[in-house]
Amino acid sequence: MCRLVRHWRACRWSMGRYKRSSKSSRRVCWDGASNDAGVGYTGLKRGCAMRILMISAEYPPMSGGIGDYTRRLSAALSQRGHEVAIMTGKQGQAYRDAARIYPVRIEKWDNSCIPVIRQTVAKLQPDIVHIQYQTGAYDMKVAINRLPGMLSRERKQGMRVVTTAHDLLPPYLFPKAGFLRRWYTKKIIQDADGAVMTNAGDFHTVMDDAKGMWNPNTVFIPIGANVSPSPPENYDRELWRSRFGVLRGDMLLAYFGLLTHTKGIDTLLLAMRTLPASTRLALIGGEGESNEDQAYARRVRQNIIDYGLEDRVIVTGHAEPTDVSAYLIAADAVVLPFSDGYSYRRGSLLTGLAHGVPVITTKAQLNVSQDPLPDLISGKHALLVEPDSDTALAEAIEHLRTNPELAFNLSRGGRELMEIFGWDRIVAQHDDLYHSLKS
Repeated sequence: MCRLVRHWRACRWSMGRYKRSSKSSRRVCWDGASNDAGVGYTGLKRGCAMRILMISAEYPPMSGGIGDYTRRLSAALSQRGHEVAIMTGKQGQAYRDAARIYPVRIEKWDNSCIPVIRQTVAKLQPDIVHIQYQTGAYDMKVAINRLPGMLSRERKQGMRVVTTAHDLLPPYLFPKAGFLRRWYTKKIIQDADGAVMTNAGDFHTVMDDAKGMWNPNTVFIPIGANVSPSPPENYDRELWRSRFGVLRGDMLLAYFGLLTHTKGIDTLLLAMRTLPASTRLALIGGEGESNEDQAYARRVRQNIIDYGLEDRVIVTGHAEPTDVSAYLIAADAVVLPFSDGYSYRRGSLLTGLAHGVPVITTKAQLNVSQDPLPDLISGKHALLVEPDSDTALAEAIEHLRTNPELAFNLSRGGRELMEIFGWDRIVAQHDDLYHSLKS
């Protein structure tokens, strides 16, 4: 615990140590185009601050918080003068932001992806290969866990590998393979030159293991909001509310995120049955990629019909960041009833807080510590209710509806809390890690 506190305090001042490059050194360093047609991309030129190859199984327009996080981090690093290329799954596409998608995409995240990645590394010659790791995003396969070790030759020539673990869930091998699954989870951390943990619990797991820390160059960098407040130009809040049939005096609730079974959407729909007919709900987000998530999304849609909520609940599907921001600002409250309790690993929670909309979410699990990050305080930052309780959730929504002063205080408290999770800080801490590994 002391190690993590010292680490966090040190990171608070990391932004001040980074000196921005002059405009002349921040020229465009890409040679050729990077697009879906694979037009003429010839690699990365020398002369920029650092060349970084991001590997992420998810990337927009694929649904998922890891893809949104990778896009925001890559764009922010590029704006600081780094060159950033991204290798992703077959459904990821290029966006008109600072980072570029490399035209080679991975069809399957099995052993066949290793030579493709190595060929790309040989062509681009990056200073840093940064793996954004979440077990489920890589189809629960172990090939990506082997990648840092497979790049040993390139690392001897000066390249460095960083793994960001968005969770430490073990991959799947075969029945009763518990020991091997845990071994592979450690391997992608141990074999990397440096590692990033995005929540305190995983940092403690990695650094305080009784058998020794997994990787001494592990740092704790919380994630930021997936979507910043950035509604479309000439935004009209009342016009956007009218899209959901909201009349003056009605209450509009917003849920943001994938329609997956851990998000508590069943509980939210049950609460909607008991709330006044003037309460509307926007479910903002697409479906997960797995068969399980898609089956759950179908069940959510069927429940909306079975509960007679077709006129009060709208499912937007996947939305662009500006539209997400517009929907959230239009809402009177963001409701995120996670079945496993709130956690700062949830980008949707941070996005709601960043937008200054009152947030209602669920209490953290008793054995989950946020330290050294501050806990969410009910009544100050958000309203907290017990997980899986539609009665408690409905009562919290009604309490907020009838108490405008509380809504104002929650809006202000959420914004103040989000100063800790600013993207300037996140990018500065990545800068520090990259440069320390290269030096």
